[in-house]
Amino acid sequence: MTKSVGNKHIETADPHWIEWLVGGFCTLLVIALFLWIGWDIYRYRDEDARFEISRVVVRPDGQAYRVTFDIHNTSLSTAAQVHVRGDLALAGNEESSDVTFDYVASESRETGTLFFKNDPATGPLNLDVVGYTEP
Repeated sequence: MTKSVGNKHIETADPHWIEWLVGGFCTLLVIALFLWIGWDIYRYRDEDARFEISRVVVRPDGQAYRVTFDIHNTSLSTAAQVHVRGDLALAGNEESSDVTFDYVASESRETGTLFFKNDPATGPLNLDVVGYTEP
């Protein structure tokens, strides 16, 4: 720490207690970061991406119906260009809609929306992942 006396600055030999506190805190942060990276490396397995899709809400939107859903990648592998298709089967009338996610990271959740002309609440609606690429 530097002390100012008049126009001169004198360097003291003993650091201030706040310098020790900040230095110790930063050291703990760096150690925690290395441990976290090490844990991710240790637990990583090369596996195929796995997805879970859950329907969140269906609501009217003008002349169409909006189906908002969540897609959760439960694996430790990342997927790109994840293609999700929704198929709505009503009596004599089948309808489908699809959306592509650019990127679904490992152990992450994304939200998407599909649009249908008919009300999805009146018939069976199937939401499926039909394909993805490995980045």
